[in-house]
Amino acid sequence: MYRADTIVACATPPGRGAVSIVRLSGPDCSRIGAVLFRPTRATAARPWALHHGMAVDPDSGEALDEVLAASMPAPHSYTGEDVLELHCHGSPVVVEAVIACAIRAGARAAEPGEFTRRAVLNGKMDLVQAEAVADLIDAPVRSAAALAWQQLQGALSGRLGVVREKIVSVLADVEANVDFSDEELPDENVPARHEELATARGKICGLLEGFAAARRQREGYRTVVAGRPNVGKSSLVNALLGSGRMIVSDEPGTTRDTVEEVVDLGGMAFVLTDTAGVRAAQSKAEAAAVERALESCGQADLVVVVIDGSEPLHDDDRELLAGLEAPATVVAINKRDLPSRLSGQTRAELASRAARVVETCALTGEGCAELCGVLEEVARGTDELQPAAISRVRHRTALERTLVCLDRADELIAQQGAPELAAIELRGAADELAALVAPLDNEEILDIIFNEFCIGK
Repeated sequence: MYRADTIVACATPPGRGAVSIVRLSGPDCSRIGAVLFRPTRATAARPWALHHGMAVDPDSGEALDEVLAASMPAPHSYTGEDVLELHCHGSPVVVEAVIACAIRAGARAAEPGEFTRRAVLNGKMDLVQAEAVADLIDAPVRSAAALAWQQLQGALSGRLGVVREKIVSVLADVEANVDFSDEELPDENVPARHEELATARGKICGLLEGFAAARRQREGYRTVVAGRPNVGKSSLVNALLGSGRMIVSDEPGTTRDTVEEVVDLGGMAFVLTDTAGVRAAQSKAEAAAVERALESCGQADLVVVVIDGSEPLHDDDRELLAGLEAPATVVAINKRDLPSRLSGQTRAELASRAARVVETCALTGEGCAELCGVLEEVARGTDELQPAAISRVRHRTALERTLVCLDRADELIAQQGAPELAAIELRGAADELAALVAPLDNEEILDIIFNEFCIGK
């Protein structure tokens, strides 16, 4: 429920820093600002300009901090309401004092995402763009930030709007024949309706097909490092990360659970998962660890199978490679600093089972840069990201429901016997798309989405 009060929060990350911003939004910003901010120069304050002064305690008149203040009157602000920002020194103590004084002056502590929620409710952006704000803030790498930026600029909203226009056009045509069946209207053009719905359906299917790629851009490519015990999996992951985060030991079976770390390769996020060595288990604990490793491989976007090049290819290596169902597999022949015991025929066998084969030495770092390049190359070859793409399950679910309605409507139109039912299905499809962008009457959806936001945004 929209509350027409004034909210306050720190809009910058918690902790110490050079500057922290205390943001207020709501109808009482001017009044609260007048008692909370004492300007250095007694001149009329200009909107959207920084003014020097002091933040003061409205009760005691005590100066809290030297600040810069900026006012942004409605409707030309982020939230569409009057907004006031106080730029303080980045001390948590100072920030807490300023916020406490603002609350005593009549403001309320903002809830997570409440500033952006008000922006949506005031028509400054739609819900898809609001989700892009959260994605942009949380983006781990450049590719995820680029995807969120396109969505924030309205690329996805515009594409959804075009689809909805086509559906509404067919709906209007069908309803006209229902409402004015006794009038002299042109004969129903069933092929034209089919063509319009086919176009709309094709655009929706295109968005659904791009979901997996967009999700990988947003969350990272799930990359599992697998292999027999003691082939150097953890050492290789450490080399790729550039730090010793994984436990490394000469004793086989040291890793008993999956361990995840994120690495940025060429502006793309890779979620590296180090797994237990895959072999015939020698205990119940190891059997559980091997099962988890194989499950991780089955859920991965990429699998790096590490082979010990200083030993002949083992049956466990072949069994692991044969059982992989990941979209892409890369073989890393590790321990290149030792004499190789892999024959040319074996290397050819490995090349036939993988997208690429790379020789590495986790101990010295040799070949790791090449492996990073291969992972990036394979990932880019796997995905062709669209200018407007869906990356959230909420989007996918709504589009799938839209397709169901369209298919039912298309079948009813073909029968030419129940136009009222076809109109109901078309309206259902149009409503699904509208709710995807602006479900302003659904508090539950809004609560779920904005609870993911940080306080202050």
